[in-house]
Formats: sequence, structure tokens, C-alpha cells
Amino acid sequence: MKGALFALATVLTWALMGVVNRYCVSKYGINVLVFTSFLIFSGGVALLLIRERVNPENWKSGVHYSWLYTTMQMTKSFFMISTYLYITTTETSLLINIEVVLTYLMAYLFFKRVPHKREYWGIAVILIGFLLLIYSLPTAVRIPTAVLILLAATASCIRSIVVEQTSRKSPETTVRQKCGISGYTMFVGGTVLIVFFFGIAGITFLFGESLPKLFFFLNYLPQMTEMLNPETVISGCLAGFFLNSASVYWFYAALKWTKSETFMAFRVFQPILTYTLELLAALFYAAMKPELSTKDFFIGGIILLGSVLILIVPSKTTRSEISKNFITE
Repeated sequence: MKGALFALATVLTWALMGVVNRYCVSKYGINVLVFTSFLIFSGGVALLLIRERVNPENWKSGVHYSWLYTTMQMTKSFFMISTYLYITTTETSLLINIEVVLTYLMAYLFFKRVPHKREYWGIAVILIGFLLLIYSLPTAVRIPTAVLILLAATASCIRSIVVEQTSRKSPETTVRQKCGISGYTMFVGGTVLIVFFFGIAGITFLFGESLPKLFFFLNYLPQMTEMLNPETVISGCLAGFFLNSASVYWFYAALKWTKSETFMAFRVFQPILTYTLELLAALFYAAMKPELSTKDFFIGGIILLGSVLILIVPSKTTRSEISKNFITE
């Protein structure tokens, strides 16, 4: 029961965070790079506040992996939030299921795990649903959406590998200890990004049009007005402190206290939760309403069916059980 509650809290937080992030993108026109930087930074601050002391050996090992985890988390957050410039949170939550397919591929490449024969059906159905949903999008947004989703899914899969490796190497590490390690790298990583973007913004602000043509690309990075935009900074900090940190905590707790199959049962229905939350958000801001057609619902059903097919495959061996645990996030 405890594990099920943690799993539900994790999936609900993911859905809520996606809707909140899209709300900020749609209503405030935030710069995604700046927003993501403050999101990670403030999330790290919150996790550090609840940290638990770690012995030096586990700290050294944990931080080593946590840097990669944080890098992939920042990468995924940036690309996921960028998709909200083109599609709804519900569509994103459906398309991101392609990470299941990528995860099986990475599980084979890194750990030589071969999927159960019946799991191939689920993989094929998810892939078909993904392609159909991408094709159903307006022509102008198909390619950027597909690229952003694939990049976000790849980062998420690598992050899952990191979680599995740390769990194997330090199984005795508590949830709050993991949060402390992640909080440290998130805080430092977010701080580095904020300082870096402030430095770039300062250069473009001081030089203006006299900036050498060699450095023209700096104009595509956040400008000083975007770095100092109160809506971007405040919304990023609030979302990171309360939602991003909570998602990390619930995620670690869910993996510790629940079976992978139980977690996936909740994960499968995340798009439904997301759709419900988007409808509620539309009551406050009409642009949040997901305009989905009957065809979209049908395609979404195909993707969910693929996830369910994988979920119901019996775990007859330890190997298949570990493989399912690997695709929980």
C-alpha cells in the first residue's frame, strides 16, 4: 500500500509539473533555458533541505553518478518544456512513451537484456502509435516535435541507467540520502547554468550591435531582459522548489517501496491524469485546453495499449523483472 501511494504521488507530480510548465510557457512566454536553469537550481535547494547524512564512500560514488543524472535531467527538462511551444502536455505525455522503446534498446546495448517475446508486441504497438501521432500533427511542427521528444526520451533513458547503477552499487542508501546527493549536483549544476547565462547576457548587453560577427550565436542565447524577467525567474523557482524536488523524492521512494509492475500500472495512465489537469488549467487560462480530436484519442489509446501489453507480460525470471524495473521512468 505504501509503495502504491508513492507511485501514485510520483505520476501525479509528473503530470502536474508538465501542465504547470506548459502554463508558464504559454501564458508568460518564458525563455526555456532560463526557466530550466532556475527549475533545476531551486529543486536542488529543496532536496538539500531534506537531505540525510551520507558516509564518505557512498557520497563519492553517488556524486560521481549524480553528475550524469543531473545533466540528463537538465537535458530532458529543457527538451520536454520546449515541446510545449508546439503541442499540448497531453500529447507530449503520450509521445514520451517512445522512451519505453528506447529503453529496451539501451537495455540490450548496455546490459545485453533481450525482451520477452510477448514484449515485442507492446514495443511494436507503442512505436506505431508514436508514428501515427507525429504524423497527425500539423506539418510545420512534426519534425521539431519528433526531434525534441526523441532527445528528451534518450536523456530520460540514460538517467534511468544511472538510477539502476547507483541502486546496484549502493542498495543501502536511503531515499533522503539519494535526495541529498541529487540535490547537491542539481544545486551546483543549476548555479553554473545561471551564472553562465548571466555572463553571456552581460556580454551581449555591453557590446550590443558592436559584438564581433564571430560571436553572433550569442544572440540566440538568453538576453539580459530574459534573465531578469520576474515571471520566468519566479515561476521557475516555484516549480522547481515544490514540484521538481517532489518528483525526485517520490520517484526514489517509489522505486524503493514498490514493485516495478505496480509502478508501471500507474505510469501507464499518466496521460489521462495529464489530460484531466489540462482541462482544469483551461478554466483559468483558455489556451491550456487540449484540442484533441477523436483520431487523437484513438491514437492515444493505441500507445496506452502498447504500454499495457508490456505491463501484463508475466515476469517469469529475475532477468525480466529487472528489465521491467529498468523502464519505470
